[in-house]
Amino acid sequence: MSDQDNKEISETFLELAKNEFKIESIDKEVEQFKIRKMESAYNERDTLIEKIPSFWKIVLSQHLDFANYIRASDFKYIDAIEKITVKYASDIEKIGSFSITFHFNEIKDDLPEQIITKKFKLVKIGPKQRSDEEGEDDNTKETELDDIESDERLISEVCDIEWPKEYNSINPDLIEDKKSPEGKKNYRQGMKSFFGWFRWTGLKPGKEFPHGDSLATLLSEDLYPYCVKYYTEAQRDFADEDSYSDDTSEEGIDLSEEEQDNDEEPAKKKIHTS
Repeated sequence: MSDQDNKEISETFLELAKNEFKIESIDKEVEQFKIRKMESAYNERDTLIEKIPSFWKIVLSQHLDFANYIRASDFKYIDAIEKITVKYASDIEKIGSFSITFHFNEIKDDLPEQIITKKFKLVKIGPKQRSDEEGEDDNTKETELDDIESDERLISEVCDIEWPKEYNSINPDLIEDKKSPEGKKNYRQGMKSFFGWFRWTGLKPGKEFPHGDSLATLLSEDLYPYCVKYYTEAQRDFADEDSYSDDTSEEGIDLSEEEQDNDEEPAKKKIHTS
């Protein structure tokens, strides 16, 4: 390939980069418009949801993807969440950043009533920083396109939250010797709990709550925007279960064999709203 050809390709990469920046800018403007238009509607919806008993308890407990992040012992405290709100940054330079606020009800002698807000920020990680973090050779040759590309990463801050007394043994703030085998074990368990997620920063891979960014994204882009849909689906499931139970009771069907056939089916957590 001639020097002229190489020059033309390099110039094309630069023009392509400018075009990508233009597209990104338009995307941000569209997202900014959407956030500002949706804000009042979300606020109105939050007020209406407060009138529905156990709304968030039902949504969180019945959402299978959310359950993948939560240990079985955590559901007791998930049930204590009375309200969740998400605020999306509308500043054009902060698009992609957001905060999630949780309202916890009191669990007597275990968990105090508290309101906790965790903030998340979307930052760009350039190829040089990415290579350093991945331990790549400093002499790795980058193409012109690699030089202009960058990844986006979600990071957060540690926020203060009062842990359940039941979790005292795995609460990182209460573990005196984190270097002992027992201390390391308890620390890892604490980091995997839902309360460990509030300590997630995105800056210490392998030492924090696993996939903390994915959980934040699930809450901000799926669970909160579509919470009414998930609540409605859960209520429909409850109604179907009750109807099926009534039908089989009236017909006197012996379900023992059928239940045995379905032993391998994952069980949904049954929620009673009364």
